[in-house]
Amino acid sequence: MDLEEKQILALIEQALLKKPEAFESLVQMYEKKAYLLAYRLSGNPNDALEMSQEIFIKLYRNLSSFRKESSFNTWFYRLATNVSYDYLRKRQREDKHILIQKEDDDSDAKDQADLTPWPEELFERKELQELMRQAMWLLRPDHREVLYLYDIENHSYEEIAELLDCQLGTVKSRLHRARNALKQIILDRRELFEGYLRHTNQKGGSGDGM
Repeated sequence: MDLEEKQILALIEQALLKKPEAFESLVQMYEKKAYLLAYRLSGNPNDALEMSQEIFIKLYRNLSSFRKESSFNTWFYRLATNVSYDYLRKRQREDKHILIQKEDDDSDAKDQADLTPWPEELFERKELQELMRQAMWLLRPDHREVLYLYDIENHSYEEIAELLDCQLGTVKSRLHRARNALKQIILDRRELFEGYLRHTNQKGGSGDGM
């Protein structure tokens, strides 16, 4: 157990003794993580703020259920993810324009694509980064989440399975489907990517001619 985890456990014990400053310290430690997770799933800063508030309300009410069977970081991520999806489902019922539906993909995909991380050069140029970000925002939240955890944060399959509280096969299947969905989005927006490639090729060609 590292020093940070010991500090967190000490704060939890104090918070359970109804010491408000201890819970406030936990909020300060995790408010950025909560907001980034909520924003990544919702794509809306206002929704992300509301989701963050609900996450910490849920944390306050359920802190005593933390049994130390996993790290607090993992437990908090699961709680925050569940609260976020509950919020999005509620919004779906209230607003038919919000289409959030988690699929049941607990079975392994039979024909999985190459799951190695994308080449680093794919993210080196700001223009391409922006195009990729736009494409990822068009994914379903659960697909966007698994892509982010694997390709951006470089978590292993096992770590993602623990964070999302699902089977290893589910992670691989969801990642496979997310990449297929992202590929289709890119194909549908092919002219934007082709325009970027033409622009960079022209820049490279003009540089060679000087």
